[in-house]
Amino acid sequence: MHTKLVKRKLEYVYDNKDEFFDNHDDELVDDWRESSTGDWILTDDGQVCKVLYRGAFSNGKEYIRTILGSYPIRDSIQITGGVADDIYRFTKSTESRHKRMDEKKPNSREIVFAKYVANGMPPEQAYLRLYRTNDPNYSKNASASLLKTKRVKKLISEETRKILGEVGIDEEYLLIKTKDIIDNYDARDSDKLRALEMMMKIAGMFPNDKKTESLTVFQGFTREQLQQLDSADVKAIGHAEKDIT
Repeated sequence: MHTKLVKRKLEYVYDNKDEFFDNHDDELVDDWRESSTGDWILTDDGQVCKVLYRGAFSNGKEYIRTILGSYPIRDSIQITGGVADDIYRFTKSTESRHKRMDEKKPNSREIVFAKYVANGMPPEQAYLRLYRTNDPNYSKNASASLLKTKRVKKLISEETRKILGEVGIDEEYLLIKTKDIIDNYDARDSDKLRALEMMMKIAGMFPNDKKTESLTVFQGFTREQLQQLDSADVKAIGHAEKDIT
């Protein structure tokens, strides 16, 4: 929950629906474009805040004002981010635009977004499914921004580990398979070199690199196929690395 003093009154924005309903019995408008002054609305990134004012421009087009900023009422517009420095401006400052990016706690939509991505769904498609937008370019940029946040990276890593763990693939399994490639006389030199480089990174033998924990993600296979990796000639088509603190 975050607050801002507006005209000597404390206004609130809640991180998600659950937090809102823990504090209010009011109705919640899921589509903020259909809201009126005084309504509590669900934002496009899963937060809840109040419509402080709904007004109109001189051309008749309408807008709403919240403590997250002022927004024209259009399908292409998204209400996201942290509390605005100036709620009367339609272009929020760089600082306020990045406040949500720096948040440590994921909201409910980001949790589902991470599950979709970990299960192989393209990020922009996952964003289109979860957020109120039909603009492919916007969803591509917005999903890319989400993927850069530490909280979403952590969620995807945890979900990926869970998926692989269900079919018996963990760090020990991957290390053993990597060692098998190195020890395999018939393996290609390029495969051995990549396997050796990965092992050296994990062991911290590159002084200019951070020590990393590697996780190879096998996408596009059924659980039964993953369980047969011991005997199958499967090619890893994705690779992710996570810094160890």
